[in-house]
Amino acid sequence: MLDLRNYQKDCIDQLRQGVGKGHRKQVVVAPTGAGKTVMATHLMSEAVSKGSVAWFMCDRVSLCDQTSQMLQRYGLDHGVIQANHWRYRPGEKAQVVSAQTIAKRDYIRKPKLIIWDECHTIYKSVLKVIEANSEAVVVGLTATPFTKGMDKVFTNVVNSTTTQSLINQGWLVPIRGYVAKAIDVNGVEIKSNGEWEDQEIEKRSIQIVGDVVAEWEKKTFEHFEGAAKTICFSASVAHGEELCRAFAQRGYNFQQISYKDGNDKRRLDLINEFRRRDSIIHGLVSCEALAKGFDVPDIMVGIGARPYRKSLSSHIQQIGRVMRSHPGKDYAVWLDHAGNLERFAEDQQQVFQFGITELSSEALDQRVRKERTKEEKETMKCGGCGVFFLGSICPSCGWTRKTKKSDVIEVSGKMEAFSMPSKNVNNYEIWQQLCWIARERKQDEEKARAFAQAQYKNMFGSYSRWQYMETTPQIPTRETQRKVSEMLQAYRKKMRLQADREWRAYKQYSWKY
Repeated sequence: MLDLRNYQKDCIDQLRQGVGKGHRKQVVVAPTGAGKTVMATHLMSEAVSKGSVAWFMCDRVSLCDQTSQMLQRYGLDHGVIQANHWRYRPGEKAQVVSAQTIAKRDYIRKPKLIIWDECHTIYKSVLKVIEANSEAVVVGLTATPFTKGMDKVFTNVVNSTTTQSLINQGWLVPIRGYVAKAIDVNGVEIKSNGEWEDQEIEKRSIQIVGDVVAEWEKKTFEHFEGAAKTICFSASVAHGEELCRAFAQRGYNFQQISYKDGNDKRRLDLINEFRRRDSIIHGLVSCEALAKGFDVPDIMVGIGARPYRKSLSSHIQQIGRVMRSHPGKDYAVWLDHAGNLERFAEDQQQVFQFGITELSSEALDQRVRKERTKEEKETMKCGGCGVFFLGSICPSCGWTRKTKKSDVIEVSGKMEAFSMPSKNVNNYEIWQQLCWIARERKQDEEKARAFAQAQYKNMFGSYSRWQYMETTPQIPTRETQRKVSEMLQAYRKKMRLQADREWRAYKQYSWKY
């Protein structure tokens, strides 16, 4: 019997309730480290105990082996349906299934439960398998349900927990991110899918290979007193090869995982060696192959060297590879040479704080983010330790951003109705900005909380449902600062008028007396 965490139990209960309401195909949205495979193992065990066939469907060979190892660890007898796999055991009720293999075969023993891993990657072959097994309950697993059309495949979403909650509980570790010399994307052509053209990005990424290696060496020795286990996401396979050569010249063993591996055995051997606590491999380099589902908890450093113009999901999948907890691991270091930390900062924070509760969230992966200026980027770095962060207080060293006089706007004149800066700014972002202003104005936390709540109520007519102490502040826009200044001036004017009325009434009363 698996020992499930409370939120995992709640998630499974919600899935049962969904089935009871007629939802045959549901999605579990859970961050990296939430234990999606553990929950899947529990569901499969229950199905097998009732005599039913259960499939765990993966879209890659490496994930089939990783899942098989997990099921074995928890004592669930199973087979693996994948071409020439040593664990081919068709008689077992629990099966780890390669999506590519199963699409080409016809099995008499139909499953009653299908777990669909990384279900945001929608293949026609997988949809055909699901429709061919129309009586099976389908549970999709994903951390990033941003793919267009997911709401046409699934009918219900269960948000198990959030990244921030897992960090608070110690199941994940926080990121200390550094914005390093980035690949220059100015003038790069745009592809039909909205991302930058691959060949030009590859050419420009190779130009900063030396900076990537130098920054990694500097930060690993600064934080871990030596080379630490690392995963690196390159802009292309050619870029990855250059990185491996550059690391080797400095005496470090970095190996690339790519379509050039030649055979699955070489890839599996590299991954298994990398998993070892005393691995001879310092780092693995991958363009895309290790971004999803790859689970090595003792990775301490991540390098982002593949810029994305739109794909928040790819960024979150990559950064999630280094956030798993491990004994002695208090945090992970992320070295950003792609500009993705800055580009997706607000959206990443929103997803980490609240998760995803809707199936139609593809807009997060369709929106192009505005590139920040050099001055804006500098203001997002900690003046004490150099860590990239949003808000006023550095989570790493406690350094506090000071408000510039030029940023404080005092406006006189009539009050104007408050309008959102853009359609992409929501009430929570305004609340974060109000928390930033409150902390700058009030030293006492309770007074700061009351101040932020008062301003929020003045703007929106009710108090914020978000807790002040659990909110990460954001630097306010000029529009938000102007609105707060207007409200404060109106409040002071109101108080002066009220004081004048009270004084006149007092004088009149005193004269009569």
